[in-house]
Amino acid sequence: MMRDSLVALTPIWAVIWVLLGIFISLVLPLAVNTLKGASGLEGIDEPKPSLGQKLSAAWTQYGGNKYLGILLAAVVVAVVIVFLLGLQFFTPRDAAIAGFAWESFVKKLFAKQQG
Repeated sequence: MMRDSLVALTPIWAVIWVLLGIFISLVLPLAVNTLKGASGLEGIDEPKPSLGQKLSAAWTQYGGNKYLGILLAAVVVAVVIVFLLGLQFFTPRDAAIAGFAWESFVKKLFAKQQG
C-alpha cells in the first residue's frame, strides 16, 4: 500500500502544523465577522495610519493580551496532541485539520462546563 512508504512529519513540524490549524480555527470566525461588518470605502481625505499605528490600534481594540493567553493555550494543546497523545501525521494538511478539530472540541468541552 502507498501509505507504508510515507514518512511521518517530525514532531516539531507536526506541532507547527497543528498550531496553524488551531490558529485558523480561531481566526476564521473573526475574519467572517469582519467581512460581514465591512462598510464601504475609507474616506479619501483622511491621512492613512502607518502599519505600526494600525497594529497598535488593533492590539488595543481586540485585547491583544487576551490573545497572548490564547496563543500559549494553543501551543499547549498542540504539544499535547503530538507528544502526549503520540499522534503522527503524514501530511501538513492532516496535522492542520487535526489542530482545527481539536480546538473546536476543546472549545465545546469548556463551553458545556461553563453553561
